[in-house]
Amino acid sequence: MNSTVYNLQEQSESFYPALVTQKRALRLLAIFAHPDDEIACIGSLAKHVRQGGEAKLVWLTRGELASQFGNTAPQEVATIREMHGRWVGNAIGCDYSFLSFPDSGLTGGRDEALSLAKLIADWKPDRVITWNPFDVHPDHRACYWATLSALKLCRIPKLVGTPHRKPVKLYHYVHQDLNRPVVHVDVSETMAITEQVYSFYQQVYAWNWTVENLRESRKLMGKELGFHFAEKFQEVNLVAVEGLPA
Repeated sequence: MNSTVYNLQEQSESFYPALVTQKRALRLLAIFAHPDDEIACIGSLAKHVRQGGEAKLVWLTRGELASQFGNTAPQEVATIREMHGRWVGNAIGCDYSFLSFPDSGLTGGRDEALSLAKLIADWKPDRVITWNPFDVHPDHRACYWATLSALKLCRIPKLVGTPHRKPVKLYHYVHQDLNRPVVHVDVSETMAITEQVYSFYQQVYAWNWTVENLRESRKLMGKELGFHFAEKFQEVNLVAVEGLPA
């Protein structure tokens, strides 16, 4: 798979133009199913904010069915996990919001897509990150499909009011079975924030994967392009073509 580098200091046009060329700060939107799904893009979100961009985290559910909370009532779990999301948003320095769909009830259908489309039309992101379409969790797969559909519906005034018709680049977590371009994000400068967020979640969920494991995985990604640490995504081509090749 081909790979490109995200580094605004080098003004890499393969990911997006330098911030200084924009009339407003570039906006990076991350859309996920549950709080903690964002772990694999924390460094990228934090880097974007540090470089002067705007970032926003959106969760479709509050993850109220998480088994780690035992017999705690779902509504109470929802309140706790919403607090987790708030903490993460503040740690990154980004905006955040929750939609009100049920945990383990996402379908990737019209209702979810339209809710996201209205949010996208209102916030007007330039880049979007989400789950890949083949993850084992059905909510994660549904999140991808709802996001993909939302990027079309957000362009239709009769659905969203004032539309967002500017082209948006869509990125998703890497899946080895997808032959799509890979983008490496150099997160060396924001690795500490990633570790802080991961440690926060690890204490809550008692994950076996340690902070050291996390560092090693990011280090291996970075070595692929000569960075200390990196995160990886795949790019979805949303550009329309005039016709099929001859």
